Amino acid sequence: MRVLIVGIIVLALAVAGVSTYLIRTFSGSEKVAELQKEAQKPKIRVLIATKAMAPGETLAANAIAWQAWVEEALSPQFISVTKDEDQPKKVADLVGSIVRQPIQAGEPILASKVFKRDKAGLLAGVLDSGMRAVSFSVSADSAGSGFILPGDRVDVLLTHTKAQEAIQKKSKPGPVDPDAPLFVLQQTTETILHDVRVIAVNQAIAPPPAPAIFIKASTITLELTPKQAELLTTARVMGRLSMVLRSAQSKPDEPARREFTTDVEVSPLLSNINEIIAEEERKREQALAEKRKAAVKGAGPAPKQPKDTVKIFRGGKGGLSEVTVK
Repeated sequence: MRVLIVGIIVLALAVAGVSTYLIRTFSGSEKVAELQKEAQKPKIRVLIATKAMAPGETLAANAIAWQAWVEEALSPQFISVTKDEDQPKKVADLVGSIVRQPIQAGEPILASKVFKRDKAGLLAGVLDSGMRAVSFSVSADSAGSGFILPGDRVDVLLTHTKAQEAIQKKSKPGPVDPDAPLFVLQQTTETILHDVRVIAVNQAIAPPPAPAIFIKASTITLELTPKQAELLTTARVMGRLSMVLRSAQSKPDEPARREFTTDVEVSPLLSNINEIIAEEERKREQALAEKRKAAVKGAGPAPKQPKDTVKIFRGGKGGLSEVTVK
């Protein structure tokens, strides 16, 4: 029994000695100072969304919460505090704001994604700084059958008949080269705007709630620069506007030369019109030649011309004789 007690005491002393050695070795004064410095750092908390919110939705107090954040990952755009007493004021300033852009659950609330209703109208608040809202009428076939929704990115196309008139005015006077390629007849379609944001469909600035997946659009509102707004306003009176939906994964692009397509390019008949006309003319000449040849062949040999004769009467025994006149 005494041996057992002595063994336990020796083991305890050994463990204490090893622990003391480890603490002194791995927890020197520098380590202790670092731990104390870390403990003295202010606690950073960031305001995050507790649920997903769509544009136009009013931000409620139960839709946000404070979450601890590391300083290295802190962005100036985040709404953050270092003192607990500052939290109520920050929340009070934010509650009642209107969501400008979609916010996902768990995402930090950015000041740029919300705006106060008393500082701007709903649509004006949705627009980014320096941008303009321009609306125009659409139909199902010109607006993606209702699948173009607020927040989507689109290209805008213009179909018009102005190209032929412009080319005729610019063409050089003089005879027309019959072998010159046909450039345009009537219709031309051009991409006039690239990668612009849809901010509203009819009066909705957010996609429809589930289970709806489309909006029957009669009016589309786009977010444009001032110059783009001028282009679209002019295009509305030039011809027919259409939109094509861009992939969510596509990258912005703005070609140096504007894209266009004419009816000549679309139609194989029109794109080869000169060759087709020449071929039809060759066939017509060939048919006329064959017709003339057949007419000559079917007529037979030419009839002999009747000879002119003169009858001469002689008195006495001479009688009557005939002479052919050449």
